[in-house]
Amino acid sequence: MCKKIYATCMLLVSFLVMLATMRYCILNKINVFKAEHLSRVLESAFPCKVLIKEIYGASNRVISPNEKIDGNVVTIKHPDGFLETISNAKTDVITKAKSKVVELNSVCKKNGTHFSYFSYPSKSNSKTMPTEYGIETNYEWARADFLSFLNQNKIDYLDVRTLLENDGFCVKDIFYKTDHHWNTSSGLYAAKAITNYMNDTYGWNLDSSLLSKDKFIFTTYKNLWFGETGRSLSRTWVNTLDDFTYIVPNYDTSITLCYPDGKRRTGDFSIMVDCSGYSGNVDYYTYSAHYSYAKGMGSPMTYHNNQVKNGKKILIIKDSFSVVVIPFLILTNSDITVWDMRVDKTKKGLYKFIEDNGFDIVLLAYTDFWREDMWNFN
Repeated sequence: MCKKIYATCMLLVSFLVMLATMRYCILNKINVFKAEHLSRVLESAFPCKVLIKEIYGASNRVISPNEKIDGNVVTIKHPDGFLETISNAKTDVITKAKSKVVELNSVCKKNGTHFSYFSYPSKSNSKTMPTEYGIETNYEWARADFLSFLNQNKIDYLDVRTLLENDGFCVKDIFYKTDHHWNTSSGLYAAKAITNYMNDTYGWNLDSSLLSKDKFIFTTYKNLWFGETGRSLSRTWVNTLDDFTYIVPNYDTSITLCYPDGKRRTGDFSIMVDCSGYSGNVDYYTYSAHYSYAKGMGSPMTYHNNQVKNGKKILIIKDSFSVVVIPFLILTNSDITVWDMRVDKTKKGLYKFIEDNGFDIVLLAYTDFWREDMWNFN
């Protein structure tokens, strides 16, 4: 009898999960049969998922209070709640990346367009944590090897992480505690570094003084949100929230947003930021303050600065780190168009897009995640 009751209960739970999964897929227009969606869909649709995750987190605080192993990824929790992940880069993806970056550079040269690679830092390439915990990782080697490859093939690049480190920034200055993204201050820093780099490398005359710290107002919201890394581990285990700093120019601005569907919107800097969550009372498992910048960024989408007349047209092939770079970078440029390999739905292809639009420069701005689909240029 007990076995029958147990079997009935399990069948009922499975049925409820199946119904919840179907409903979630219909509402979000997701094909559950695609392997890359399966784990995300099941987690999102699971009944009482937040409660179950917090129970799981509470047990982990007892069993493993400072370290969490998930497959080949290890997450270390510092005493202040700062999360740092240690993993291994996929060497086959790095090999592909080398081939495709050379190919992209050749396409740009053929079209009379400058090309540069921007190497953003990531938490995954910590120099100290793997040694302290005795964990093997190839991230430092992968990063150095790729930059060496760019040197050998005479491809222009900017190593943003080295600039930050040389200016005295450590990993806790650059990144959020509970999220893998870098913070808005790092995005502003990167925008100025990129502006100076283009002036020095290509002889441009972009006004980098527009990105000086004294030209901005900094407003910090304490304990506002919970990052993506933390969400996968639960608030109970992480036991901290992240602050968020809203950075806005203290001078007049006029930006026009040109969306992929042809719609246009003009306003000041604030139209590039969704401040609605800054008042608090957010859902910690869905809200991301990082994505409040450049909200709704599509691909390809163009930002036009109505007050800068330098005539430079820039294409940035981006990942999510550029979300907090582009709103600042456009303050020194006429036009910035973004292209995201993960979400692009155009039928022309990247190379055709470069050929048709006469960009002054193409910037490949990537964090070293070595994600395979981000290198499918065509």
